[in-house]
Amino acid sequence: MGYLVRRSPLGPILLLLGLPAACGEGGGGPTGPEISPLLRPCTLPDQRCWEKVPLGGGFFLPVYRSLPLLDGDTLVDRAVIVVHGANRNPDDYFATMIGATQRYGVLDRTLVIAPHFQTASDGADPDEPIWTSGGWKRGDQSNTLPGDPDGISSYGAVDRILAILGDSLRYPRLRKVVVTGHSAGGQYVHRFAAGSRMEESLPHLRFRYLPANPSTWLFLGPERAGQGEDGGWGLPDRSQCPNYNRWHYGLEEVNPYIAAQELEQVRAQLSSRDVQYFVGDADVGTDMLDMSCGAMLQGPNRYLRGLTVFSFMETYYPDNESELSVVPGVGHSSSGIYNSLQGQAVLFGW
Repeated sequence: MGYLVRRSPLGPILLLLGLPAACGEGGGGPTGPEISPLLRPCTLPDQRCWEKVPLGGGFFLPVYRSLPLLDGDTLVDRAVIVVHGANRNPDDYFATMIGATQRYGVLDRTLVIAPHFQTASDGADPDEPIWTSGGWKRGDQSNTLPGDPDGISSYGAVDRILAILGDSLRYPRLRKVVVTGHSAGGQYVHRFAAGSRMEESLPHLRFRYLPANPSTWLFLGPERAGQGEDGGWGLPDRSQCPNYNRWHYGLEEVNPYIAAQELEQVRAQLSSRDVQYFVGDADVGTDMLDMSCGAMLQGPNRYLRGLTVFSFMETYYPDNESELSVVPGVGHSSSGIYNSLQGQAVLFGW
């Protein structure tokens, strides 16, 4: 079996429900078909489950969602925002998370949201921001567009979704929000957990962050494992790797979204929040793995990098609220993580 560090026993897993693959009222973009309001929730990653979230300045973030996001819902009591990987395939992640909620038996009261962070090659509409292939993972500003001189942080885009979810008139029963991502999405979520200030502005909601199998993690200090005189924690030789601690590996040379607050606040946020570190113990390959010197100082593969960053938090922030789950036999697979006993319990059993 896998193990869970400092966490209550796993909750029960319910049987898969035979719920209809249908969509709620208001689903889809301008070309989407009309769907009866009696058919809910929306479970197919197509135009019926598509919506554009206003970001301000005439810009919109496209998302898949299981219920009309802007309309609100009086039955929903939890939301799961799932961030796609490097292939920028929100449809696949939406389908995976819908399946996970069905398996646990909470689809009828869970709002699933899968945002799409696009690059120049994705054919974005003129009113949809685009990022670089690395920038969206790190909370960077979108590329400058007419009417968008400063760009839009990809983290700020999810902040906007959280603000909508935090509207008690729209979602009177909503109390729990999970922000999760796998691989590149895991990179996004770990840094977002450190930098977003929405949790404190929405005290009636409980937040949980679940980064899974990312290529790299954010370290809150300059120390790295194996760099001390005794082989323990210590400072690397900067002449060999001068940029190992800059954003997004560490907190040097941070981007505008992070720079808008004191770095001590960023450290306090990541160490005090409910962050669930997830790794598959079979995720030891190097396909699409960051192999830069800054990344290699975190470990040789995703599995060991997850163990290392958790050890860092335990060493330098012993009162942190982080928890580690190792999923046995799972490699670089979002489905394997989210449908595991540990994944199901952390997503829904709280």
